[in-house]
Amino acid sequence: MFCPICKKNKTVLIWNNRLRSGKNKWTTNKKKIFQCKNCDLVFLKKKNKHLEDNKIFRKIFDGSNSVSKYYSFNRPREKFKLKKIQCYINFKNKKILESGCGAATNLDYLKKNAKLTAGLDSYIYQNHVTKNHKYYNSLSQLKKSKEKFDIILSLGEIEHKFDVQNFVKTLIGKLEKNGFLIFRIPNFDNIYKFILNNDFLKYDYRVSHNYYFNEKSADFLFRKLKLKTFVKTGIQEYDFNHLLEYFRTRKRVKNYKKIYKKKLIDMTNLHLEKYKVSTSLLYILRK
Repeated sequence: MFCPICKKNKTVLIWNNRLRSGKNKWTTNKKKIFQCKNCDLVFLKKKNKHLEDNKIFRKIFDGSNSVSKYYSFNRPREKFKLKKIQCYINFKNKKILESGCGAATNLDYLKKNAKLTAGLDSYIYQNHVTKNHKYYNSLSQLKKSKEKFDIILSLGEIEHKFDVQNFVKTLIGKLEKNGFLIFRIPNFDNIYKFILNNDFLKYDYRVSHNYYFNEKSADFLFRKLKLKTFVKTGIQEYDFNHLLEYFRTRKRVKNYKKIYKKKLIDMTNLHLEKYKVSTSLLYILRK
């Protein structure tokens, strides 16, 4: 089995079992996941293309693809990511594109200081996005556009892409000379996996993720595409109390006791982010 990124025939089978296929569903048949021993990429043997479409993906995995559902589930998460990014990047007077923009919560927030805001996502969000922003319904439509951007955001989709290299290349092509390309990527080498192992992986492995990146594999991909790293850090999206409850129950949790206070939680999260064992990675890149 050849690695889809580095093309080396140095892959090993790391999972041959059922995958999560929806909100509380698993596949009937076993699915294979491989890891490349050269670049560390983890990938689904039989990748899925149809789940790139958020109309389908959010209906299956979130239970609804409505704007109201997007607001209730995604708005707090997107606000958290954006605040992290604003520690490093100034959005003022910039032309901004968000790929996978959903119902445009980030773009709505950024619009007041931006020069231009644009979003790319499924047509189900078109009426909502076009109220305040330029809109693209596909990568092919974006390619045809003459517009280029100072900042391009992709904060929750690279792992879903069928052809990840073509996806990143398309975004690079729409970037201004001194622009920033920003990815938030789920981190395969996170604290939950190290502590819980299969009790975590049985929920984390899913049919909608064609790829699982850690720092090494993400570095390899971006170097291959001749991108320069401006910022690389972790993003810890859950607090230590959540991890403790997950450890106790051995399953995904929504509600948990706040045993440790904010000061200790913040310190712990900073350490997880520093050593790149946080739940996600943040890359800010330049051409």
